[in-house]
Amino acid sequence: MAELSCGHTQHLRHQPPWQARPWVLDPAQRAQHIGQPFACGWCAQGADSATLDR
Repeated sequence: MAELSCGHTQHLRHQPPWQARPWVLDPAQRAQHIGQPFACGWCAQGADSATLDR
């Protein structure tokens, strides 16, 4: 689970065809993604951090 800078959290899974993130299966590739930008789906929908369970 990733904690995003907006305060939301996001499960990052590889579940094709819905989510294609093969890098989550390899520890070295996961480490390379730490600190990289990731678009928040909750923010894209206009959800408020205070109204979501964390």
